[in-house]
Amino acid sequence: MADEVSLQETVVGFIGGSAVLPCSSKEPPLTNQGIDVRWRNKYKLNVYEIIEGKGSVEEQNQEYNNRAETFPEEYKTGNFSLKLNNLQHTDAGKYLCYIISEESEDWIVELLIKGV
Repeated sequence: MADEVSLQETVVGFIGGSAVLPCSSKEPPLTNQGIDVRWRNKYKLNVYEIIEGKGSVEEQNQEYNNRAETFPEEYKTGNFSLKLNNLQHTDAGKYLCYIISEESEDWIVELLIKGV
């Protein structure tokens, strides 16, 4: 059986709350150098980027300003999960985590939003 190239998960969040969208590499990096990860939403807008092992919001879509974060201390274990805070109805939908490495992997996470 061939390895799945993309993994799909579903996460449930609540309006005003936060949710962690999972994304991890099968091959944890030895160092933070060369770690490039892109988080995109259903419209292919930039939610968050990890460039050369550092979080970057330079080209982040303004809709996610101060609401998206990752866990830098976890990068070395291959964990590139994204925490989205102050959830809104418009956050619902699919997110793509694209890990750029020798063997590129991508994760598709569907975020479901429920009212309080």
